[in-house]
Amino acid sequence: MFQGHGGHGSVVAAKLLARAAAKSGYRAQSFASYGALRRGGKVEGYVRISEEELFLRCKMYSADCLVVMDDSLLEDTTTLRAAKEGAGILINTCKAKSEYSSLHRFKVFTVDAYGIAKEKGLVIPGGMPVINTTLLGALAGVLKIVPIGDMIAVIRDGTPNPEKNAECAMEGYRRVVEKEEKDASKDLPADGWSPGNKRAGRFPAYHEEKMEKCHRCQICYMVCPSLAITFENYPLKFFVNRELCAGCGICIHECPRRAISWEEQGHD
Repeated sequence: MFQGHGGHGSVVAAKLLARAAAKSGYRAQSFASYGALRRGGKVEGYVRISEEELFLRCKMYSADCLVVMDDSLLEDTTTLRAAKEGAGILINTCKAKSEYSSLHRFKVFTVDAYGIAKEKGLVIPGGMPVINTTLLGALAGVLKIVPIGDMIAVIRDGTPNPEKNAECAMEGYRRVVEKEEKDASKDLPADGWSPGNKRAGRFPAYHEEKMEKCHRCQICYMVCPSLAITFENYPLKFFVNRELCAGCGICIHECPRRAISWEEQGHD
């Protein structure tokens, strides 16, 4: 579910998410609910995603994931009532995740969608940053069921400024994934592997026969949270820096042509 005010793009975000889910092979539906105010009122965008046929057509009252389009919405006590206990909450905020300790009953994710949109120049003539596509990219990293490649494809097809919207989505995805990787690394044992540790048992590899399927979208390069993937332009070739690679496998999962696979490595 998306919760925002008029102008945040909640309705469009819900439609694009449903399209991306359908592109990924799921059944999906989206619709919206508006407040009484003509402009600036509260808007809720609903999305249902399932592997089975969807029969419900009613408003959502208990969401598995809630996207808060602006952190000021948390001042309204009704905002979080729409989320299940233990639901994922993605908040558009410049604050650190640690500042939301009161939301301990949820799994909280944060991304500065306003800041990213401004960085990428995705701003409407009146000066308002366009945040919904950044949040969609971040949401792909939260949900982990809609590949970022499918999300980017739908955003490119369904937005008026496709490249900037795609860049914002990718940056939102990258920042959420990086935060998750960073948080997960805190729980590693002292003798466990970590980014830059050659004891990782396997690495992604570009095999010559599989690279024939590659259409040079560079998604692997863009989604790598460790910045371990590099490339040469002429001719375009990709490389994995094993000194940096965390062995997370995101590049393998997100490659739309399945041109990357694991290459087993012995321990040092």
